Amino acid sequence: MMRLLMIFTLACSSLLHAQEPGASDLKVRFLAERAPAGLGDVVVATEKTKSAAFALPTNFVSPPVVAPARAFELRATAKDVVLAKVALPDAGKSFIVLLLPSPKGGYQPVVVRADDPAFKAGDVYFYNHADKPVLGFVGTAKFVLEPGKGQTLRPAGARPEKFYDVGFGVREKEGDRALSNTRWPVDNKQRSYIFFFNNATTKRVDYRAVDEFVEPEKPAP
Repeated sequence: MMRLLMIFTLACSSLLHAQEPGASDLKVRFLAERAPAGLGDVVVATEKTKSAAFALPTNFVSPPVVAPARAFELRATAKDVVLAKVALPDAGKSFIVLLLPSPKGGYQPVVVRADDPAFKAGDVYFYNHADKPVLGFVGTAKFVLEPGKGQTLRPAGARPEKFYDVGFGVREKEGDRALSNTRWPVDNKQRSYIFFFNNATTKRVDYRAVDEFVEPEKPAP
């Protein structure tokens, strides 16, 4: 009986030390710009730990997954292939990992701190994964993004009817070309992520938007 107890204690100790101190407080959610057909489930893993398998979403932000450390891998379960190596910043405990297809295969991760006080409900995170500069506005708030750059934008200048005029464009050699003109309702219960990318079918710059519901802040006790 004593021998079994010692084995059980050692096993528990190994599980507890498999993660970095405080790593259980780290939560990550994932959103892929696109995913290849037949990708299957993925896991978050280090050399010593592995999460439960989950599907990689492209149209919504995944439920939170406990990060075993601030540096980990995202792996495909089917062939145990490394899809991305993720390094979380030192500040923060909740993160969104945007996954952008890499020319070398797998994904290029872009980490957005979800609990950043400067990234609030109603804000928009833009990332330019295209090969040309993009620009635009949400109400009176404007942005210009070079390829490979991201930016958080806080919309401003809503019309009295509670919507924003929204426009996106591409900076060509011949001049700026309009990509989209639309209206967005004022919504302070969600954040949005906008991907600009090269459309493989049209061979032109395109974009895709994904919204994330944000839990309202709890009033201070």
